[in-house]
Amino acid sequence: MKRFLIALGWLSGLAYADTPLPFGLDIQARDWIESNVVSADADISGLADLDQAIDALNAKERELGPYHPDLIPLTVATAKLATDAGALARAERLYDRALHTVRVNDGLYGDQQLPILRGLLDLYLASGDREGFEKRAEYQFRLLGSGLPPFNAAELAAAGEFFDVTLDALMDARWEGRARELLRFHDRFDTLTESVCADPDVGPAWCQFFSFRLIRFYYLLEYKLDVFVDDPRFEPRFGSPDWDSMEREPRMEALQRRLFQQGEVVFDRLLAIDPGAHDGLVGLADWHWFYQKRTAATRLYREACRSRPGRFSLPAPLPEYPTLSRYRAFRNSGTAVNVTLQVNERGAPSDIVLSLIDAAPDTGTPVSMRRKLRETRFRPAFDDCESPSSMSELNAQWVFLD
Repeated sequence: MKRFLIALGWLSGLAYADTPLPFGLDIQARDWIESNVVSADADISGLADLDQAIDALNAKERELGPYHPDLIPLTVATAKLATDAGALARAERLYDRALHTVRVNDGLYGDQQLPILRGLLDLYLASGDREGFEKRAEYQFRLLGSGLPPFNAAELAAAGEFFDVTLDALMDARWEGRARELLRFHDRFDTLTESVCADPDVGPAWCQFFSFRLIRFYYLLEYKLDVFVDDPRFEPRFGSPDWDSMEREPRMEALQRRLFQQGEVVFDRLLAIDPGAHDGLVGLADWHWFYQKRTAATRLYREACRSRPGRFSLPAPLPEYPTLSRYRAFRNSGTAVNVTLQVNERGAPSDIVLSLIDAAPDTGTPVSMRRKLRETRFRPAFDDCESPSSMSELNAQWVFLD
């Protein structure tokens, strides 16, 4: 058994080495530091006003009864006052109180809950509570129709928010024992994307909105699942039974093995609906290059370069379109670093030079940063929109996540 475990760890290391690190998983652009941040600073002067407002709310409740509809706007206003004062725990209780009153008066599926849910979601962003945000985002998604047609803008935006925070959580989570959950999420996500793109009443922008999110999930699947199913020396009998469906072949393994084709289908569908989707064309080229299908990728890059040549004058980490996005509110700020490196015509980085931003000159950079850059695959620059540059320099400011 000991020898088997050692061999398993060795093979796992090989599997991870074969798959590039998708940019955005552990590295973000510098402007990410300022994104998704809601101030949670306490306003001490507002706490006295908050106490008075809560006393007034309780007095009104005694006068009207605990579930009177007139209490709803007063409770929400008091919750906002608590948020402004930095009393986030009290604000959450007040928003929950308002939600309960709305449900009593208008039923479990009333739209009157939506502005209260928005307040709660902003509150969780301010407090950095990803679990609370994810739970309420899913509830908002279900309240607005669970992604089922007929679609409207509010429903689609809520679906995107729910999928974004779920993907963000999956980027940090361990996947062992979660196969069925992952498959359900994929099937739900894939079905919604297909339905949105097939609906003639929904514009192509929404098709790209969900297609790009699904592709982000595929990049994450490729990287996260590689250790489990990519190496042919892992036999199905070594897998956990809950990774199997009613089919003979494990569904997760089947999904991973056809992932490249699945991604092609998503991009081809988007480009069929919106042939002028430049970002979609570049995204398809990135998908091919990530899988080292360089001939097809080069052809696509050339086509995209002709309409926007400036975009290809410098190399870029993959995936560039769409880059994996993270919620800044749910993470520490990370380490900001100046990066200079060379990228050859095959997308391999070299001559990596790193320096910490806002640090003493003699401060060293962690070895892990250099390793992560070596594990990243790059799209090369293009000379006159024809062929990849034999060597090109990239200068950037990136944040390495802790």
